[in-house]
Amino acid sequence: MLPTERLTPRRQLEIVDIMLEAGGPDCLPVAVQTIASQLGISVKTVSRASAFLSHTGILWTGKSGWTLTSLGSKLARLRSTDTARARLLLRDHWQGSWFDKRALKQLASGPMEDAKLAEALSAGLPGPRERGLYLTEWMAYALLLDRDEHGLFTLPSSQRASTTSGPETAAGPFGVLDPLLNTPTEQFSALPDADFIALMDAYRTVFASLTPKTQSQAEH
Repeated sequence: MLPTERLTPRRQLEIVDIMLEAGGPDCLPVAVQTIASQLGISVKTVSRASAFLSHTGILWTGKSGWTLTSLGSKLARLRSTDTARARLLLRDHWQGSWFDKRALKQLASGPMEDAKLAEALSAGLPGPRERGLYLTEWMAYALLLDRDEHGLFTLPSSQRASTTSGPETAAGPFGVLDPLLNTPTEQFSALPDADFIALMDAYRTVFASLTPKTQSQAEH
């Protein structure tokens, strides 16, 4: 299931935010008309977003309206206080999904332009090309994809290393970093915001240094 081409991922995330505000702490069902009114768009356009949002575990649809799932509620609450942790939450829930597996396969050999990756991810699925492009945007938001200095999509550093590591590194490809990588997400979430951001930046630097450079990168 691909995201709708009628709303950008940013606007689809606004649906989640509106549902938390309108549904209250008990996450009561929210009428599609209410969401459409808040966004200033038609009910038909909003309705098209339901398939992907429900497919990925963010909301439920019913006769009385749409209801945030546990994942959707946590996502909306985190988005209002800490965007970084909101993105990590989606990453943890979407790893191993069909689109994550396709991206791993496509990017294992190196970076790809967004249009080519979108085409590969949406192969065999109905809809215009924008759906594939919006899927890559969703995956970037969920930290399942990175962009390199040339604007090309790549796998996150940890994923690139795992797809290229040989048998001799399978048991511990990052040596002293293994205990950190196996730390539960909840422990990271308990860190103050400044410490959390600094830790993520440190990981990115270390992972980048561990990833072998391609020949073209080495020449520059």
